[in-house]
Amino acid sequence: MALHLSRRGLLAASALLPLGLYGPAAGAPVAGPYKIGAFTVTPLRDGLFPLEPSMIPSSDCAAGHALLTGAGLPPQGPSPEPVNAFLIRRGDRHWLLDAGCGTVLGPGFNRVTAALAAEGVRPDQVETVWLSHLHADHAGGLLTPNRLARFANAELVLQEREAAYWSDAGARASAPTALSPMFDTAQAVLAAYPDRIRRVSGEAELAPGIHALPLPGHTPGHMGVMIADGPAQLLIWGDIIHSRLLQMPHPDWTVIWDTDPAEAIATRRYILDRAATDGVSVTGMHLAARGTIERSGAGYALV
Repeated sequence: MALHLSRRGLLAASALLPLGLYGPAAGAPVAGPYKIGAFTVTPLRDGLFPLEPSMIPSSDCAAGHALLTGAGLPPQGPSPEPVNAFLIRRGDRHWLLDAGCGTVLGPGFNRVTAALAAEGVRPDQVETVWLSHLHADHAGGLLTPNRLARFANAELVLQEREAAYWSDAGARASAPTALSPMFDTAQAVLAAYPDRIRRVSGEAELAPGIHALPLPGHTPGHMGVMIADGPAQLLIWGDIIHSRLLQMPHPDWTVIWDTDPAEAIATRRYILDRAATDGVSVTGMHLAARGTIERSGAGYALV
């Protein structure tokens, strides 16, 4: 997500929240926890992001406006979309998948630490933070306001391609305007955990029963995490979807923060189709609940 939140968008989203004008896109109370065999997966709501059609440019059309109004939202939005991290536990072990925005995106976020406390977990008890990618709304929460490490004992794990991209001066120089500010946060995170970063490649085992699933396009090293224990499975797919309302029926609609939009579309279609075929349960950082995927016309639906 972006660092440049418009004052109009924030105020408009804030005005919508008390009215319950969420529709299926976002904003419902946090779902979970989920039991996946011996694992407990708890979504941690960091805040709500006011997504405007201009952030999914293809949606700024009659079809996109109709989807918004059909959900009880203004035709130009914004739609308040969840920003989630996930606490994953098994026995006395505590892992995080992403860490939310922290203070990077301004007021209205930075709630992951409090959500952890509500689960009886201190930051120093988190042994590993798996990162779907290094965008600010996923990695900003790893930092204190003065940009020190928030999780004193945690190892960070991310794809090798992700670490390389955000460390590359050439990539920063050639990045689209919407992506350029993200480099500050990504590099601050890498600097705050210099001796506690593990890079993986491909479908690596992250812990027994938990595997990385590369899903490139949104960023070069964007990944999901598959949790499995016996027949129980859950795919947490990172940022495959930013707006359930807009992108499920139109999987070719991309967000302005995609590093490679064509690859992001191909990856989204691949994982949606795979999930629909396999019947696997899915959730993500910008979904308010988990569900299964069904094909619906030229697109898909989360059930």
